[in-house]
Amino acid sequence: MPDESSRDGWLRNLSGMAGRKSGDPAPSIGKPLAMAIAEKPASRKTPAAPAAAPRPRANALQPGQVFHHFKVQQELGRGATATVYRAIDDRNGGTVALKTLSLADDWPDDLLDEAKLRLLREADAAGSLAHPDIVEIKEAGEHDGIVYLAMEYVEGVNLGMHATEGRLLPPRLVAEMCARVADALYFAHQRGIIHRDIKPANIVFDQRNRRVRVMDFGVARLVDSRATRTGVILGSPSYMAPEQLDARPVTAQSDLFSLGVTVFQLLTGMLPFRSDSIPGLMQKISGEPHPPLRVVRPDLPASLSAVIDRALEKDPELRYRSGAEMAQALRDAARETDPALR
Repeated sequence: MPDESSRDGWLRNLSGMAGRKSGDPAPSIGKPLAMAIAEKPASRKTPAAPAAAPRPRANALQPGQVFHHFKVQQELGRGATATVYRAIDDRNGGTVALKTLSLADDWPDDLLDEAKLRLLREADAAGSLAHPDIVEIKEAGEHDGIVYLAMEYVEGVNLGMHATEGRLLPPRLVAEMCARVADALYFAHQRGIIHRDIKPANIVFDQRNRRVRVMDFGVARLVDSRATRTGVILGSPSYMAPEQLDARPVTAQSDLFSLGVTVFQLLTGMLPFRSDSIPGLMQKISGEPHPPLRVVRPDLPASLSAVIDRALEKDPELRYRSGAEMAQALRDAARETDPALR
């Protein structure tokens, strides 16, 4: 292990740095874990059967197309399992962010209906989260075989745009914004809702009023007891807590670990845990220390480094007891951060 006092040593040994740029996308898992980390098994011959009708894909909507009672205006973003559009709700003329999800690609036939039902139930519960820093889910449903969420349309960009070198926001602003995220998480946790996929891309930043909004509450919980036994992990493993990767119970502290990873990345332009493989990444998250923040950014105060260290404890019991506690620590650290730092 490199000496913590050696910036060069830590940076040379930072996970996955060799052959990767700091802004490269992190690995993500959307398939059964056994399929993601093992060789593809040899196909087994089965009796011929009539070809099943192709499942509808959730990435085919075009501007001007009407989907259910929404008229699509433009595509806003696309990921491995979802596409987001700006759309108009024909019932009231309001603008929404319409997210369609391709669950069929990630779930076997016998679990797909259950996965859809679970997502819709979670989205319905998340729709009750009336908080100024949480994007509202207005409607969730299934239409033409496609699961969709209609969310409050928020102006701004996701913080993934500010998570790479050369595009970082001022550290004091990062601490203040992430304190608001921690408060929003505390609000949800108090109501029994865990996000499970906190990362920069799920936080919208409006530069005009310097406000942040957390997206996708209720979307990430697609794992039940049967899915867990099949090894399904959905989401972004680079931001997941050790217990989440190990399929142990996910708690509020799991979200705070993910927020700690997010804060580290927004301050440094790099992830605290990196590897060229999913198994390697999981091993680093579960068993190896993160690089000290002040080795990467010696200009930042010790208090901000302490926030990262506690949030990224491997043992959930050693992390912050609540989002409110982490929010206060971030605000205290923000006050100690030079506002002139860029």
